[in-house]
Amino acid sequence: MKKLMALLLAVVLMASLAPGYYASAENAALREYNFVFIVKSMQFSFMLSMIDGAEKAAALVSNINMKNIGPETPYSVEEQIQLVEQAITSGADAVIITPADSTGIIPAIEKCNAAGIPVATPNTKAYGGDVLTWIGVDNYQVGYQLGKALSEELKGKGKVVLIEGTSGNSTSTERVDGYKAAFAEYPEIELLDSQPADFNREKGMTVMENFLQRYPQIDGVASVNKDMTMGALEACKFAGRLEEMVHVTFDVDNDCL
Repeated sequence: MKKLMALLLAVVLMASLAPGYYASAENAALREYNFVFIVKSMQFSFMLSMIDGAEKAAALVSNINMKNIGPETPYSVEEQIQLVEQAITSGADAVIITPADSTGIIPAIEKCNAAGIPVATPNTKAYGGDVLTWIGVDNYQVGYQLGKALSEELKGKGKVVLIEGTSGNSTSTERVDGYKAAFAEYPEIELLDSQPADFNREKGMTVMENFLQRYPQIDGVASVNKDMTMGALEACKFAGRLEEMVHVTFDVDNDCL
């Protein structure tokens, strides 16, 4: 069991690191281990980079078989629970999961606990069940620093909107809390509205379209991930208001740049 735990921790760490950074690993056991990695969405570029990291980490250890899967409906915790149940039935040795809903995933984790299958949750926390480890960034600080940066860019004065991720998801909740704490430090920064867009580009565009129709003045747009920001930028461009506001976000990649 200790060897299994060590292998699981190594793979989770690699999946959580930036693409291209990997450590060496030894073949710590003779038997084969079947790991199942369940992401939130197979359409989200950051989740795909995590899968790439997990595959590269598993490739360093010849006796790990890595299966990477995700819900057909992006960010569906119900489908994630089904995938966990299938992993248990198929005899998985370990389950790695990025919960779509930090509370909703608890029953699935508890089923793994009952079956004696270790669970790790990179990127997003689970709010219950026995989890071997969580590895990720301090999402509260992410939101706080982004909120500070936006407020400073606006010289401490302006009207801002916030695009959240998925309700109940620890990554979104903590980043939103960080943003709001930062905005609260600037008396002349007014948070006009805050709405979820499920980390999704199209939904981010729709939420931003609604903001643009509702508010004649928006000086800054905050988002908890870059996919929603890309959608928001498109909405501003189509409305002819792109130059009116400053956008800040996280998970920036070449698509965003």
